[in-house]
Amino acid sequence: MSWPTRQIGELFDLENGFAFKSADFLAAGVPVIKIKNVKAGHFSEHDFDYVSPDFRESRPSKLARVNDLLISMSGNRHDGSRETWVGKVAHFNKDGDYFLNQRVGALRLKSDLDENTRFFGYLMSSMPYQELFISIATSSGGQANLSPKQIFAAEVAVPPKKEQDAIASVLGALDDKIELNRRMNETLEETARALFRDWFVDFGPTRRQAEGATDPTAIMGHAFPPGKAAELAPLFPAGLGDDGLPEGWGEQPFEAFVDIVGGGTPKTKVAEYWGGDIPWFSVVDAPAHGAVYVHSTEKSITTAGLENSSARMVPEGTTIISARGTVGKIGMASRDMTFNQSCYALRPKEPVGERFVFLATGQLVERLQAMAHGSVFSTITRNTFSSLSFAGAEERCYSAFEGITAPLFAKIKANGQENQTLAEMRDLLLPKLMSGDIRLKDAEKK
Repeated sequence: MSWPTRQIGELFDLENGFAFKSADFLAAGVPVIKIKNVKAGHFSEHDFDYVSPDFRESRPSKLARVNDLLISMSGNRHDGSRETWVGKVAHFNKDGDYFLNQRVGALRLKSDLDENTRFFGYLMSSMPYQELFISIATSSGGQANLSPKQIFAAEVAVPPKKEQDAIASVLGALDDKIELNRRMNETLEETARALFRDWFVDFGPTRRQAEGATDPTAIMGHAFPPGKAAELAPLFPAGLGDDGLPEGWGEQPFEAFVDIVGGGTPKTKVAEYWGGDIPWFSVVDAPAHGAVYVHSTEKSITTAGLENSSARMVPEGTTIISARGTVGKIGMASRDMTFNQSCYALRPKEPVGERFVFLATGQLVERLQAMAHGSVFSTITRNTFSSLSFAGAEERCYSAFEGITAPLFAKIKANGQENQTLAEMRDLLLPKLMSGDIRLKDAEKK
């Protein structure tokens, strides 16, 4: 198969991002798309920085638009993960305002053209074009950089529009299902977080009783059908004590709820310690908001690496939190895994369970962020877990909570595993469709 080619500059205009200053970034506001959010073939909403909405008026052209192709204009050549390479391309199709940061470009289809932008997103994220962008980038200050001129001069294949549409439809269906699962997981996680806050932070069932609620459904905040509400309402005290806690509950340091496990790193110069089948978690593997589970890790170690280092294996369901560097990222292991020394693993102590620990850890991070007044807290130590506390409830409250949240977490885990399979299928099809090894019959008939 031989498709005609055209220069990118004949098809697209390019909007450069804005060089926000470090002082511009806030804990909340309008999200800023940085290079780290432009992944290999997809846009990531994980780990945003934010700026004031006032920038909308002063820099309106720096807002990303639906159907932009985001391109990382700086990065590595072949060092490390592909996620750090220069020339990554991702299709942007999000509602709402997002600013473009410096060295993130937005390719925008020229207004007089009728081409499928999503197809070109897949095309330019395929490995031949990734290699092309790396080859034409220039080096400066230890990294590779692409200029608008270099990007515009690069040539891309341009199949007939119907074939563009067919390929984008096949690959897009996989990505759309991944996105649907991601949104579902966000909703499921937020449901679990809301229940945790109501029971163990705001003491909602007790407060509602103290305010006069007597019907079980009203006591439980109308979150449960009458039968379930009648089962749960007696678990909670009817009033608050002088300490502001439900009567009979006592304040306990967070470390009373968890066993804290430190991590380790096998010697990096010993090749036989690396590349095995034991996942090794570091902060780059932290799941996005709503994903909860760590299904795979960028690096893995061997049994020899585990046995000859301070790395510890923790079982499925363990919460892992990053404690240094990028602090406060959490995930739950979907299988037995190890982790590096910049993280802690948190195992539940009876009577609490794995889901309580994960959600309590998220609450702990929120408290640390509030205490830092929007700044980034620099480290988490073992003392951190003893300095922050939670109210200790009766054992049956924890048991009921685990039973209610278990199906939510099971669905989150299943969706995440399905997304892994879908992404692998997409990545397998992508080069074959782009090279013509697989032809779509529907496109050929039109």
